[in-house]
Amino acid sequence: FSSAKYSTAEHALTEHEVKHHLTNMHVRGFQTHPEREKLVQDTILARRRGDGKISLQQVYELLTHLKDANQITKYDRDDVMNILLELYKQKGA
Repeated sequence: FSSAKYSTAEHALTEHEVKHHLTNMHVRGFQTHPEREKLVQDTILARRRGDGKISLQQVYELLTHLKDANQITKYDRDDVMNILLELYKQKGA
């Protein structure tokens, strides 16, 4: 994957949506490492703009940074991106 694959258009993403989707969807590594789930949620929420918007490309870059720092795995990143791609589609983004 490269970040160019993801949209740079920013869309609103609420704290509830981030927590709900990342907690209830199947991210393999989060089952055995719940601290990764919280790290990913907190990182995404902290990166949103004041209006609560963030693009998929920005999320991908954040997750890649966490992966490169060995804080999450490639699989965690890919699972989270798939969840958010689906969410953004549902929102018509």
